[in-house]
Amino acid sequence: MRIVALTFHDIVPNGNDAAIKSDEFYRITTSEFEKLLSQLRKLGYQTVSSRTFRAWQQGSGTLPERTVVLTFDDGHANHFELVAPLLVRYRFTGTFFVTSGFIGTPGYMNWEQLRKLVFLGMEIGSHGATHRPLTQLARAAVVDELASSKTLLEQRLGIPVQAMAAPGGFWNHTIADASKEAGYEAVWVSTIGTNGKETSPLALRRVVVRQPFSVERIVAMVEGWQPAFWWAANQQLLIRLLKRVLGVYWYEQLKRRLVPNA
Repeated sequence: MRIVALTFHDIVPNGNDAAIKSDEFYRITTSEFEKLLSQLRKLGYQTVSSRTFRAWQQGSGTLPERTVVLTFDDGHANHFELVAPLLVRYRFTGTFFVTSGFIGTPGYMNWEQLRKLVFLGMEIGSHGATHRPLTQLARAAVVDELASSKTLLEQRLGIPVQAMAAPGGFWNHTIADASKEAGYEAVWVSTIGTNGKETSPLALRRVVVRQPFSVERIVAMVEGWQPAFWWAANQQLLIRLLKRVLGVYWYEQLKRRLVPNA
């Protein structure tokens, strides 16, 4: 059984989004998101959280025959205002990876909204404390970044936080080891691919939903159609190559030139 996990960033209202500050490259509209949810529901897909997926990996419980994991990064306010109502409407669940240092700041969810997500059956995970690329930090700083975020989320929400998503997709084996030391059971990264019982829980793969957006292409990957994975993997390879050659700063500068609102 192979499971696809999708990653979303900011999801914005339909219409003029010129004033929205989030990265346009990773931004989709509410209508685009709902079209995807509707198609997944029509095809008979059910969602599971990161926690439920890990339990299945460990041999505890079963998964629906048609399973997809929906994850949401950064903790945008729109995740509560726009995403959560749609998930509830389509009887889906999601795992929300929040940057603890952003909580309560303009454009991001506050503690009360996060508590309501938990009440709705959503899972909360960590996206670090500051959203800094973890691969640029010393190992001790990585452990501190991840452990402090985990502790704060658990204390304020009263729930166990077992999963984290690497900010910016920056990951290596040092990050995996530090995540384990900080107490996480699952680490989700931006490597394109599917997940099975043999997949390392410290390097779980996700498909990032980005522009240009296509319901058909995303569903094709959820369905396991290999050419769609090939297209996405090569796009991801180009992005990683640019990050490695240019460095994070100059990569971001290039992206802003190509995508003005990024």
